[in-house]
Amino acid sequence: MRRTRPCAALLSTAAGGRSNSDHLMDWMTGPPQKLDVASAKFETLALAFDDSDAASGVLHMKLNRPKVVNAMNMQMWVELGRAFELVELDPSVKVVVISGEGRGFTSGMDLDVFASMQKVATQESCDGRKRERLMRVIDKFQQVISAPEKCRVPVIAAVHGVCIGAGVDFVTACDLCYADVSSVFSVKEVDLAIIADVGTLQRLPKIVGEQQAKELAFTGRNFGGLEAEKLGLVLKTLPDPEELMRHVGDVAKTIAKKSPLTVRGIKQTIHYQRDHSTADSLQQIRYHNAAVLYSDDLVQAIGALMSKTEPKFRDD
Repeated sequence: MRRTRPCAALLSTAAGGRSNSDHLMDWMTGPPQKLDVASAKFETLALAFDDSDAASGVLHMKLNRPKVVNAMNMQMWVELGRAFELVELDPSVKVVVISGEGRGFTSGMDLDVFASMQKVATQESCDGRKRERLMRVIDKFQQVISAPEKCRVPVIAAVHGVCIGAGVDFVTACDLCYADVSSVFSVKEVDLAIIADVGTLQRLPKIVGEQQAKELAFTGRNFGGLEAEKLGLVLKTLPDPEELMRHVGDVAKTIAKKSPLTVRGIKQTIHYQRDHSTADSLQQIRYHNAAVLYSDDLVQAIGALMSKTEPKFRDD
């Protein structure tokens, strides 16, 4: 009786199944899936590639409930999470730009969510289980807010009009934030007798400083784009929404032309240093660059510099 060679057994698969190699490749690179914005069905988001060209690498993700100033209902929370999952599956997406349709970025959490949460909670008679389930809900909200931070590509927020409550949570998790002079921000949760619990109190102090974050969270006061720029929450304030989107588009296109491998490494390294010492961070980048420095992208970049041409980087 002939024995199956170990290597052949390793690559074998059950009838009708996928091989070990196929599954390993999915784990290594993710199952390739182009993001078809035409077939991506969302009720509360609008997705489009820059200039309607997927080759641009710039995906625009627009909050799209303009009649209620993009108040974040449960459908929007679910769809935001799903949209970022789709971004992870498409290596051609190199930058994500988040903005709001209509009069503003977002008026924050849809107040009906709180009422619905109370209603659903009353269906459970056990206080322990009720509180455990509430923790799961908060965890889901936190995961959605953290999606831009965890996203493999840079996420840029473009804020016009109001950016209230959960909107501030969201932009603090983005890599870059720009606004126009019409923008109004507020850490509004205190006025609802709620402690902001999905990201602002964890990220805002690292951006604007602890004392300033406390003042904004204690008072819930409004502050405009120019003040947000002065505080460091906003990188730059533009004169109007059109100029805002033009500027953000230029920044996004510039980033999209860079080596994806390098941009990912920059994002990972900067995030790592926030919670680690300088010595630990230097060690991290030593290991990182030792692993990825000699890439095809390095050859492309040096060749392009020498020939004064545009480098051609892989999407992944």
